[in-house]
Amino acid sequence: MNVIFALISLLSMVILLFINPDGILSSMLSGGQKALDLTLKMVVVYAVWMGVFELLEKSGLAYKFSKLLKPFNRLLFGKLPDKANDYMSMNISANVLGMSGATTPMGIKSIQELEKHSGTEYAIAMFFVINATSVQIIPSSVLALRTSMNSSSPADVILPTILATLLSTIIGVLLVKIFIKKGK
Repeated sequence: MNVIFALISLLSMVILLFINPDGILSSMLSGGQKALDLTLKMVVVYAVWMGVFELLEKSGLAYKFSKLLKPFNRLLFGKLPDKANDYMSMNISANVLGMSGATTPMGIKSIQELEKHSGTEYAIAMFFVINATSVQIIPSSVLALRTSMNSSSPADVILPTILATLLSTIIGVLLVKIFIKKGK
């Protein structure tokens, strides 16, 4: 697939070099500049949130938050090891805040903790589905993108995002509960 995409791109550039050489070169340069600007803005947003989560973890608030989420996690995943519960709670809370990319390290750590124990296949499957669908109250990545593109009202996506992610999460959780057996 990458070869096909590369060939199409290369062929398009060669044709445009003969038709409009000034246009293609200026388009490539301006596109690169826009990509760099957007990347820097997104890196800043992620850096801020990763710093917040690191502070939560070091201050002990992450542990308190995971204790608060323990009944919810037990309902969804069953009995969890404490460390896995901590990481899963941080991951879910970050997803709720719309920082899905920033949650990856916590997701990996929680799966690694779950894999150390037997009978956690159900919890791993449920965790994967919740991460894939993730209810988002504040879609901060999308808001950052819309703000960087000078949207007149970047927050217009909040209600549709909440509804769409809530519905997809409910359906995903129900499908896991129907098709995957919970371990003892």
